Amino acid sequence: EPGSEEGTGMLQRAAAAAAPKRWWLANSGSAPLLAPAYAAHQRSVPRLPIPPLGETLERYLRAAQPLQTLEEHAITRAAVAQFFDTDGPGLQRLLEEADAALPHDSSYLESLWYRLAYLGPRSPVPIHANPCFTLAPPSRHTPPLERAAGLLAKAAQWAHALRTGTLTAPTAKGGSPLCMALLPAVLGTARIPRQGCDVLHSASAPDAAAVCRRGEWYSVPLFDATGAPLPPATLLDSLKQLPPAAAHAPAVGALTAWRRDEWAEARAALSSSPQNESSLKAIDEALLVLSLDDSAPASPTELARTSLCGDATARWYDKLQLLVFADGQAAINFEHA
Repeated sequence: EPGSEEGTGMLQRAAAAAAPKRWWLANSGSAPLLAPAYAAHQRSVPRLPIPPLGETLERYLRAAQPLQTLEEHAITRAAVAQFFDTDGPGLQRLLEEADAALPHDSSYLESLWYRLAYLGPRSPVPIHANPCFTLAPPSRHTPPLERAAGLLAKAAQWAHALRTGTLTAPTAKGGSPLCMALLPAVLGTARIPRQGCDVLHSASAPDAAAVCRRGEWYSVPLFDATGAPLPPATLLDSLKQLPPAAAHAPAVGALTAWRRDEWAEARAALSSSPQNESSLKAIDEALLVLSLDDSAPASPTELARTSLCGDATARWYDKLQLLVFADGQAAINFEHA
């Protein structure tokens, strides 16, 4: 209620929620940074503006009106007017102060968005959070391992270009600069389940792919000793050396499709073993996951359905994962945060 003790508490919670500490990064001190070549580009990116309080409240009323009766909307208008005269200006001031304390490439929405929209919900991430998209087929039929090697090579080349500052800085259609702050975390980042709210872990220099084949996991290097991306032919040779079949694989990837608190509990139990902890870290810090799926979806609808929520024993929903099917079709499913 505006003006009440609860309203004062709301002010304090709002200030804490927009605090500059990036709590969602489990390893904020070692997370990858943008190459210095992009510093000028980042400085030119406009910050997300904070609308004046009156404008925000008017937009709220416009959004509420179609959902309410005339009587309900009148009550809402009265509450909004009271809020404008009591707690509203204080909240607006705290929001502006918290936003001013943040780095240029952040905003007041970032912390709230991670907690409320991405990392806080406890539902399983397949379907509820993770998007997917299917990739256009190549111009000629390509065997699955060859397709996978080519796509892994492209991912490594993109990551290398970003690290070395040779990737073209993105702009909007009209030429306005687009923020690149989160690009270093597109690859090499994992969502780590925690009780109540998850966190992100970004590897400083990921150099391998975590490959899942019939429930077994393998690490495939993507860069040479100098840090240069390996060519597709070399990656294809590595993929061909993977065992053709796996017997009694534990299918631990299915746990990433579980409800988040249950997965957090299971992961903590798994991590009590040093060998398991090392294996989990190898997946977390991989550039990306490659799932070699034995199925061959017969239609675009089946391909989309399988890519969105397929065989969980051959997936790792806590990372960006490249899916390559038995007939060479491919898709990407990625953790949304």
